[in-house]
Amino acid sequence: MPDTRCPRCGGPLGERPARSRLTTIREGFICTTCGTDEAVREAQGQTPVPFGEWPLNT
Repeated sequence: MPDTRCPRCGGPLGERPARSRLTTIREGFICTTCGTDEAVREAQGQTPVPFGEWPLNT
C-alpha cells in the first residue's frame, strides 16, 4: 500500500495530490498545499524547500 502522507510536510496526501516541481520526471507526489507553495515560490523567484529537508525524506 502506498504511503498516504505528503513527503514534503508529513500531512495527508489527499485525494488529488500534486506532482513536485523538484523532481525532473515529476513522479514525486505531494499534497496540494505543498504543490501550491512550490508554484508560488517558483513564480516569485524564491528557492524551493530542499528535497533533503522534507521530513519524510530525512
